[in-house]
Order: sequence, then C-alpha cells, then structure tokens
Amino acid sequence: MDFKRLTRGELVAGSAGIVVIVISVIPEWGSASLDGFRINGFESSFSLWEAGLFGILPKLAAFLGVAAVVLVLIQATGATPSVPSVTYLALGLAATLLMLMGVAVGPSLQGGRLGGIEMTRGPLLYAGAVLCALILLGGWLHLRGEDTDDFGKRSAAPPPM
Repeated sequence: MDFKRLTRGELVAGSAGIVVIVISVIPEWGSASLDGFRINGFESSFSLWEAGLFGILPKLAAFLGVAAVVLVLIQATGATPSVPSVTYLALGLAATLLMLMGVAVGPSLQGGRLGGIEMTRGPLLYAGAVLCALILLGGWLHLRGEDTDDFGKRSAAPPPM
C-alpha cells in the first residue's frame, strides 16, 4: 500500500473513519440511571453496539465510516481507477446527517421515563458527529482536488501537457 498516492482529503476521511470505528466500542455513547443513581449490577453506560434501537442511526453512520476507510485503502493499493471525488463527499454527508439525527433523537425508552430509569446522551455521541463531519471535510478537500506529492507538499504548478 502506498499512502503517498492519497490526497489530503482521502487521508482526513480515512483517519476520521478509523476513529469512528474505534470509538464505537467504547461504552460512553449513552447512559442509563435509576433516579440519577447507579445501581449495583446495573451498567450505567453503553457502547454504540449495545445501544438498541437508539443506535440504528449512529450505527448506519459508523458503517458509512467503514465504507470510507475501505475506499481509502482500495485507493492506496492502486488496484482500481480513481474513486470519484463526490463519493467521499456523499459518504461524509450521509454519515454526518445520520449521526446528527442520532444526537437529536438520543437514547430513550419507549414511552419516555419508565419507572425512574432515565436515558441520557453520552460524550461519544457528540464526538461521533464531529468525526462524521471530518469525513465530510475530507470529501470536500478531495473534491477540491488538493493533490499532494509528498504528505502535505502541494504541487506548485500543473503538470506540463
């Protein structure tokens, strides 16, 4: 794999996608408490994969992050023609919208508060939205055509014809 052939936008999108995958297993996406107190044997926080129905929208966003990482890795191998620039932008936009909808909906119980159990949003839900926005930013940078020849050094002039 030759990561030098990737644009800055692809590196940003791929890195943000990797971080989304990693943080999806950390149990800080939301929490549950009984009248504000943690009970012995009752897990108060949960990861994205333990989130139940609430996690559908953020899970879809995480899968789009995985798709962005896979496309970046395929691009780094040079096995196929170049990935269309708008692909990363579309993945980032869809992931950002899904994650923001997940923030808006938040974890909840059917019918609201049930027997004193309260569900709250965790810090990683907001971090996931920021990371999906970084995938969108990477897609925008790639769409702009920021070609790099060596990690951050921009070409001074277009190639001769």
